[in-house]
Amino acid sequence: MFTRKVNDETSFLALIGNQFFFQVSHALFQVTLIWVVLDLSGSKQTTGLLASAVYLPYLIFSLPAGIFADGRSKVTILRWVCFLEAGIVLLIPLLDVTGTLTIQYMGLIAFILASVAAFYNPSRDSLIPLYLPEGKLLRGNTIIQMTIQIAFILGPVVAGYLIDLIGEIHVFLLIGLFFIFAFVTGFFMKHPSQEKDVQLQSLDIRSLTEILDALKKDPILIWLLIITVVDNLFIMGPAIVGMAILVQEVFQGSASDWALCETFLSLGMIVTSLLLIKWGKKIPLGLMLIVGIIMDGLTYIPVKWAGSIPALWGIIFFHALFAPLIVVGRTTIIQKRIPLFLQGRFFSLIAISVVGLTAISTALTGLVTEYIYVQNLFAYIGLFAAITGGIAIFYKPLRSLKNT
Repeated sequence: MFTRKVNDETSFLALIGNQFFFQVSHALFQVTLIWVVLDLSGSKQTTGLLASAVYLPYLIFSLPAGIFADGRSKVTILRWVCFLEAGIVLLIPLLDVTGTLTIQYMGLIAFILASVAAFYNPSRDSLIPLYLPEGKLLRGNTIIQMTIQIAFILGPVVAGYLIDLIGEIHVFLLIGLFFIFAFVTGFFMKHPSQEKDVQLQSLDIRSLTEILDALKKDPILIWLLIITVVDNLFIMGPAIVGMAILVQEVFQGSASDWALCETFLSLGMIVTSLLLIKWGKKIPLGLMLIVGIIMDGLTYIPVKWAGSIPALWGIIFFHALFAPLIVVGRTTIIQKRIPLFLQGRFFSLIAISVVGLTAISTALTGLVTEYIYVQNLFAYIGLFAAITGGIAIFYKPLRSLKNT
């Protein structure tokens, strides 16, 4: 545990605004990208491959992004990310005007955008404890996560409306404008006075060995990484690919039915985030994380008996109620236990664990559903994910980890 005497709520509010515009921009981009590529190619396979390819940059750049976050001004990184992404997105309408927009260029732009975006989260998450004291970290992390979910709800809804109203290409102009708004809000964030004391002096091999030394000294962090990896291996593929297969093949639902699955997911997470803001400090952090993982698995098992799309929406909403316990609990534990000068690198390991295992899990789900009925798959992965949390509960140092 590390004592930090900081309290710059004005800068934290600016950070919330910055990341809201950032997340809305990405949510709009992802939905609009799918429509444009489908329109240009007419191929569902091409569209799916392009959508899944955005995971690759996170695998490549997450660790360098974490090192960079520890070695440079985090506020400056966030500003530059938003500024560069505005320019990258605006390439699409520019190419369209010149008549040179192709699937290949769309794929390249999506790859570059995701590469730059990989530098955002490590800087954001390691900036929060430079603005808020320890007693406000859980509440701050909860607000950040709730803002992300609001953006994920607004993104598809706004994109669907605007695509019909002004056309896909003009939506990209609006996305570029939102990134500029994010860039401007970055100037309301102060450079934390502590930051200059925690930045790396050089980006060498020592910057990697330091994080390994921290893991050796704190077994709780090793457990945190392990259960993150295993839980995401079981959960993420069915949550993304499995849900789409379930809606389309089992219930013969439409794309809007599938989109509403994501909406109910975000709504459930917002409900719990609101509860955590008020009562989260009363829940021990270790227990919050473990219960979150157990219930994250158990609440997927009822999908096996879902008989309709509305029933599926209800199950997803209930399932989503427990997801913030994992994300908020994990983030707060890291911020409390990892020294400031190492946080960017550790959050990059979490990003690799989540995104990397998502890529593997989605690929495995596509393969496994050729042999296992998709509703049965949800029951199996739900059980295995719950067992992951069940095993962790026997590790007393993590289970008894408090919020103070």
